[in-house]
Amino acid sequence: MPFLPEEIVREIIGCLPPKALLRFRSVSRSWRSLIDSKQFIQLHLHNSLRSNTNLTLLVDSSRFYCVDLDSFNQLQVGDARIEPFSVKGSSNGLVLLTPTSGDIFLWNPAIRKQLKLAAQPPIPHRFFRFDYVQAIFALGYDSKHDDYKVVSVNQAVTGRDGNTFATETTIYSLKSNSWKKAKDFPYLLPRHTSRWGIYLNGALHTVAKHGDNPEMVIMAFDLGKEEHREIPLPEHSVGAIRGLESVEVMGGCLAAVVPGRKCSTEIWLMKEYGVKQSWMKLLQLDPPPRGDLRPLAFSKSGGEVLLNDDGMCLSWYDLKKKTAAIARVSGFSASFEAKADEPFFDTEVVVGSLVWPCVEEAHGPRKGVKEMKIKKRKSITSPLHK
Repeated sequence: MPFLPEEIVREIIGCLPPKALLRFRSVSRSWRSLIDSKQFIQLHLHNSLRSNTNLTLLVDSSRFYCVDLDSFNQLQVGDARIEPFSVKGSSNGLVLLTPTSGDIFLWNPAIRKQLKLAAQPPIPHRFFRFDYVQAIFALGYDSKHDDYKVVSVNQAVTGRDGNTFATETTIYSLKSNSWKKAKDFPYLLPRHTSRWGIYLNGALHTVAKHGDNPEMVIMAFDLGKEEHREIPLPEHSVGAIRGLESVEVMGGCLAAVVPGRKCSTEIWLMKEYGVKQSWMKLLQLDPPPRGDLRPLAFSKSGGEVLLNDDGMCLSWYDLKKKTAAIARVSGFSASFEAKADEPFFDTEVVVGSLVWPCVEEAHGPRKGVKEMKIKKRKSITSPLHK
C-alpha cells in the first residue's frame, strides 16, 4: 500500500493475529522491517491485551494442544521437541515450560520459537532432610528493567504442625542469562499447588498464608523491586467466609475464587488493580463445582465465562442466564470432559504476540542460550476426546 502513510499501515495491521503478520513479512522489505520493529511488536501486544483478542488456550495433559479462543477451533502450533513438559505460566505471549529433564524453556507458540535457559542452581542439600518439598516456577515481565524473569521457589515444611517452613528463592534474568539468590519467600504455599505466580501488572500473584494464621492472602511479588506485598481481598471474603481458594487473571483483571455463602462458589474481579473497593462479584455457582474451579477467559461477546472445572471439563457460564454448559470445540464431536482413565488436564490462556527476547540481537542468541525453531507437526487428537 504505497499510498498509505506508514503510521496508518501500522495502526491497521497492528490489530491482526500473529499468523497473518508472519505472512505479511513477505510483502516487502519495508513491511518486514515494520513488523519486526520493537515499537510495532509492543503496539500489537498492547492492542491484543486492550481488546482481549488473539487469545489461545493451551491444554496441558498427557498430550498437548491449543485452542483459538476467538473461534474455539484447534490450532496447529508445531512441536516443541521437548515433550513431555509442564506449562508453568505465561507473560506477554511467552510460555514457561519445564520438561522432565529438568531444563527450563521459554516458548512463543504464535511464532514457533523457543529458548533453552541457563541451568538453575541445584536445590540446597538442607532441603533433602525434610519429607515434603515443593519446587515451583513462574514467569513475568519486569518493565522497570525491560527484562523477562523466571522466579523459582523451593519450600520445605520443617515443623510437625505444618506451619513452619524454609524457603530458597532464586531469580533468572534473561538479560544477564543468569540466576541469583533473592529474599526468602515469606509465605506458606498451599500443598500440591501448581498455580503459583499468576502474572499481571509487573507482579506474580498467588494464594498463600502467614505461618499458623488460617486466613489466606493474595501475595504479589513485584518483579522490578523484587519485593513481596499483599493485595486487599474482597470485603466479604474476610472473617466469616471460609477463605480464598485461588487467584487468576481474566480479561486483564485479577480474579479471586472464594467460597460463598450457603455452599456456593463465587468469582470476584478486581476492576482497578490494587484498589480494594474495585472488587465486584462476577458470578456465583450454586451448587459449587466438584473440585477446584479456575476462571479462564470471557467469550468473544463478553457474555460468557470459560471455566476449568477441576481439570476434568471445560464449561461456558452464561452471565445473563446464570447457567453453565459443557464447552465444545469445533472439529470434535464430543466435549473436553475427561474419561475416568484419562489424566486431569491443566490450562493456560496465552495472548498471541510477536514478542521474542532475542529479536534485536544482530549476532544471534547470547552465549549459553540455545534458540530453536519449532517444527510443524500434523494435527493431533485431543487427549480428552471421547
